[in-house]
Parts: sequence; structure tokens; C-alpha cells
Amino acid sequence: MKQNGKKNNKTTLSRKSINALADELESRRQQNGKPSKTGNESTNNSERPRKKLFFWGALSGVAAAAALPMLGKQARPAVRVLVKGGIKAGRYVQQVASSVKEEVEDIAAEAKSDLDTETTS
Repeated sequence: MKQNGKKNNKTTLSRKSINALADELESRRQQNGKPSKTGNESTNNSERPRKKLFFWGALSGVAAAAALPMLGKQARPAVRVLVKGGIKAGRYVQQVASSVKEEVEDIAAEAKSDLDTETTS
């Protein structure tokens, strides 16, 4: 199938393959979510939120992979807006982190200066 002189290489996933992938991820999550036999449950409890987030991230990635080819060019502006928002958020975080770092460095320099004046007195 060709559109506008370009070859269309759409890959779609069937519901059966998506369900099989979700079942596999869920079974792996359940296997890894069981308490360890060493009795170190605090480590296991701290890993659960990360595993849950990974599961939802993977599931959303599969859903996006299935939905984006169907949406085609209609989704491109929305995705571009999301990417631009992510870039703006990243720049803002860098600015805030830079100002916090500078403030902490100033405080450390002042504390060092105070210590130096105390020792010379």
C-alpha cells in the first residue's frame, strides 16, 4: 500500500497479542512482587512502587504503539505540543536547580568565612 508515493509500513498489534503481553507482564510483576525469603521486606516494599510505575509505563507504551499508527497525522501536532512542554519543563527545572546550587554555594562560602574569622580571633 502506498500513500503519496511513500511506502506505508504500519505495524499493528492484535488485541490477542496485547493481552498476551499484558498477561506476561502481570505474571512477571506478581513473581517479582512476592516477599523475599531472606526476610528483607523493607527493600521489597520500596521496589513495589517502581515496579508498578514500570508496568504502567510499559502498558502505556504498548497502547501508544498501537494507537499512534491509527491516528496518523492527526496526532502529530498533539505530540509536538507534549514534547515542547517537556522541553520547557526541563529547562525550568535546570534553571531552578542552578539557582538552588548557587544559593547553597553562597551559604557554604559564608559559613567557611565565618569559621575562618572565628579561628583567627
